[in-house]
Amino acid sequence: MSIWGPFSLGTGPDACLLLHGFTGSPYEVRPLGEALARHGVRAVGIMLPGHGRSPEALLTVDRHDLLEAARGALRELKGARRVFVCGLSAGALLTLELAAHLSLRHGDPDLAAIALLAPAVEFKSSSFLYANVLGHLPVPRALTLAKGGRDVGLAQPAELTSDLAPGVRNDGSYEQVPLGWARELRLLSSEAAALAHRVRTPAILLHGQKDNTAALSGTRKLADRLASRKVELRIFPESGHLLPLDREAAQVCESVVEFFARA
Repeated sequence: MSIWGPFSLGTGPDACLLLHGFTGSPYEVRPLGEALARHGVRAVGIMLPGHGRSPEALLTVDRHDLLEAARGALRELKGARRVFVCGLSAGALLTLELAAHLSLRHGDPDLAAIALLAPAVEFKSSSFLYANVLGHLPVPRALTLAKGGRDVGLAQPAELTSDLAPGVRNDGSYEQVPLGWARELRLLSSEAAALAHRVRTPAILLHGQKDNTAALSGTRKLADRLASRKVELRIFPESGHLLPLDREAAQVCESVVEFFARA
């Protein structure tokens, strides 16, 4: 399996599910998985449906498919001593939904803590136009738009893999996005934010000051809405949207590992 594909790292008694962002790949959260594994937590990063193939593959799934895949992966961790979930961007939205809809009757494990990295509650720049403008319009579903560069301050490795489909970067993320998913992303964001008051799991929220995709204001509001007994918000002044890959990646990973240890 390539370095940007799904992963399972470590063999500790505790376990963490890691969820990447919209049009991304598990590579985005792998540094967190490696950090958790070094500290005795089994880290499992899945590839969300519609990802890791081609941008057009997203047209075969909707937001409910992403949530069901995340829920199924979470249930696979039942039996671990403690279970955590960590999500980036849209993965953070899925994490919110998992925490809000936990059902022991249906086999969901109790959650010890969650980590929400750059949750896509409010959007900025082109992401705002995509989700909040195009997401309200009747648009040609199959038409794709170029996404531009990744929202990260550090240059990414030149070669991680090869023989990828057109529109796919070497880290498995998509360079293009179908218009048909604008509405899905908007609804995923609004539905997750509306569930925040039902989340009682201890939560740490992390956001980069230089994030040009998700607005810091949305993360601040989210922190205030959570019903968790323990909520921490940490802002990283030199980081963009992809916190685990940016300049302060070590501090980001340390913050999550340390919070989970105290949960």
